Amino acid sequence: MKKFTIIAAPEYEHMILGELGRARFVQLKEVTGIDFTKIKETSERPEDFTSLYKKFHETYQSLEKTGLLEHVKTDLSMAELRDFTDDPEATVDSILTELSEFKKRLDEARTTDETRRKERERRLVEARERLVRVRALQPDELKRGLAVGLVDLKHLPRLVDHLQRFEDISHKVIEISPETGYIFIFGPEQRRGWVETLFLIFEVKDIFEVMSTGDVLLALDAEIREDVIKEYEEEAEKLQLLVEREEEVDVIKDQIEKIQVLVEREEGQYPPVLGKAKYMDNLLRILSNERAPVLRTKVISVIQGWIPEDNLQVLDQIIDDVQEKTGELFFIEYEDPSHEDHAVPTPTPKFKPSFLQPAWTLTTLRGYPSIHEVNPNYITILVFSFQFGLMFGDIGQGAIFLLLGIILTKKFKRGMASKLGPMFIPMGLFAIFFGFLYDSIFLVEGMLFHHHQILPNPVEHTTQLMLIVFQIAVIEVILGLIIGAINEYKSGHKWGVIGEHGLGMILYILGLYLSAYAFMVDRNSPVYGDFMAVTSYWAFYVMIVGMVLAMIEPIIASITGGHFGIEVFGEGVGALLMTFVEGLANLFSFLRIAAFALAHASLAIAAHAMSHSMGVGGLILMNGIAMSFEFISSSVQSIRLLYYEFMGKFFHGGGAPFRPFRIRSKSEQAA
Repeated sequence: MKKFTIIAAPEYEHMILGELGRARFVQLKEVTGIDFTKIKETSERPEDFTSLYKKFHETYQSLEKTGLLEHVKTDLSMAELRDFTDDPEATVDSILTELSEFKKRLDEARTTDETRRKERERRLVEARERLVRVRALQPDELKRGLAVGLVDLKHLPRLVDHLQRFEDISHKVIEISPETGYIFIFGPEQRRGWVETLFLIFEVKDIFEVMSTGDVLLALDAEIREDVIKEYEEEAEKLQLLVEREEEVDVIKDQIEKIQVLVEREEGQYPPVLGKAKYMDNLLRILSNERAPVLRTKVISVIQGWIPEDNLQVLDQIIDDVQEKTGELFFIEYEDPSHEDHAVPTPTPKFKPSFLQPAWTLTTLRGYPSIHEVNPNYITILVFSFQFGLMFGDIGQGAIFLLLGIILTKKFKRGMASKLGPMFIPMGLFAIFFGFLYDSIFLVEGMLFHHHQILPNPVEHTTQLMLIVFQIAVIEVILGLIIGAINEYKSGHKWGVIGEHGLGMILYILGLYLSAYAFMVDRNSPVYGDFMAVTSYWAFYVMIVGMVLAMIEPIIASITGGHFGIEVFGEGVGALLMTFVEGLANLFSFLRIAAFALAHASLAIAAHAMSHSMGVGGLILMNGIAMSFEFISSSVQSIRLLYYEFMGKFFHGGGAPFRPFRIRSKSEQAA
C-alpha cells in the first residue's frame, strides 16, 4: 500500500476526483504532513459545497425531469471554472438565475402548447359530434317529422309517457351517445304547439339549437348527404391523428425536439445554460462528497489517499490524461506508510484459486490485519483445516463435506452458505487425508491397512497420539511466534523481536518441550525420570534464556526510546510471568486435538458395535451423529485453537478494510 499526494489548481480538482471516483481503486484520507500543517492553519479555504449542491440540485432536478438534459453536452469554460473557484456561491447563483429565466420561457412554451393541444381535442370532439348527428338525421324522417330535438336520455321515459297519451302521435329515438339522443316526433300539425311545450318542459333542444342550419339542410338533401358525411369523416380522422401524435410525444417524453421547436426558434440551438447547469450539478456532486477530504486554498487543492501498489501505473495514466485534457501540469508523489500514519487500510487479498475468496471471512472474524503485520490469509485456512482434519479424520465423511462444499460454492454467491461452502472444501480434503492416516472410512476402521494405520489409533495408542499433538503444538506456536517477531519489526518495535512475542517465547517453548521430552519420553536421555536432573539439562537453560529475554525486552525498549522509568521493571516481570504461564497454557490447550480425535475413534467403536445389533442402520445413525454434533464441536475447537493459541501470537487485528473512493451515479443515488 502506498500513500499518494496530488497537488493541482483548484479549478481542476473536480476532474481528478471524478476520475478517481469512477476508477474506484484509491481510498482518500485527510491531508496530513508537516508541509501542509501551515497551509491548514493559514490558507485553508473552507467551502460548504454540500449546501451549495442541495441549493442547486433542487432547481436542476425539476429541469432534469423534463428530459431536456438527456442529450445535452456538459459545458463550462476554463474561465468560468476559475470564476467558480474564486467565488463558488456567486457562480452558482448566476447559473440559477439563467435557469430560472429558461424555465420561465419553458413554462410559457408549455402553456402555449397545452392550449393548442386542448384546442385540437375540442375541435375533434365537435367534429365527431357533428358527424354522429348528421348520420343520425335521415332525410325522410326530417321531412315528415313534426319536431326533432336533442334529448337527455334520463328524461326520456317521462317524455314518452306524455307522448303516449295521444294515439295520433308516434316517436323514434336514435342514441348518439350514452347520455343523449335524437327524438323524432310524428303526428298532425295541430299537435305542434303541445309538442314544443313538452320540449321546453323536458329541456329538449331543438335541432336548430344544436346544429347549424347548413348541416340540417345538408341532411335534408339526400344527393349530397353521403359526400358531406365522407368529408366530415376525413376531417375527424385528421384531427384524431393530430391528437394521437401529441399523446405519443407525451408518452415517450420526447421533449427535446418538441421544446427545441417551441422555445428556441430564435437561437436555433440549446441555450448554453443547459450545458452549464449539467456541468455544475456534476461538479458540485463531486465536491460535496463527504469521502473526499480535500485541502483547498485559493491557489492549490491537495488530495491524499491510499492506493495498492498494483494500481500505481493506472493512477499515473489518469493524471496524464487529465493533464493532456487541461494542458496543465499536476504534482503527484508516492510514499510508503510511516509509523505515524494511522488507520492505513488493508486491501482484500486476491485468493488463488478464486473459489477460496469468501474464506477471507475466517481471518476478518478475528480482526482486520493492519498494514504493518503479515496478512495471514492462506495461513488461517491451512491451520484451521489441518487441525480440523486431525480431529475429524475420516475418508468417507470428509468426501461428503468436500462434495457439499463444491455444491455450495457453485450454487450460492451471497449469504452464509457462500462463505461456508469454500471452507468445506479444504476441511473435507484434510479430513480425507487424515482419514487415510487413521484408516477410517465412514467410521469403519482397518479397511485399508488392516489396523496397521500410519497414525496411532487414538483409543489404543492415546499416549503416542498426544506426543504427536504436542510436537504439532510446538511447531504451530513457534510458527506463530516467528510471524509475530516479523510483525514487531514491521510495526517499528525492533526490540520486540526478542521479547514475549518473538525470540524469548520461541526459546521458552522450545526449551520447555525438549526438557519435557527428555524427562518423560526419551529413555536414553541422562535426565529421564529424574526431575532434579532436568534443572541442569541444557534445554532447561534454553527455556530460562527465553524467559529472561522476555523480561528484559521492555526494559531495553524503554532505555533506547528515552523514556526509562521504574515502572518498566514491573512490565518486565509481567512479561516473564506471561511467557511462563501463557506458554504452558498454549501447549496444553492443544491436547483438545487428541481428545476430539479420541471421541471420533470412540464413535467408530460404537458404530462397529451397533452395526452388529442394528445392522446398517446402526452404522448410519453413528455417522449421522459424527457429521452433525461432532462436526460442529470439532469446527469450534479448531477455530478456538486458531484464534487464541496460534493467531494470538502475532495477530492484533487493528487494521481497517480498504474502501475505494467512488462517485455514485445518479441511478445508484436514487436507489
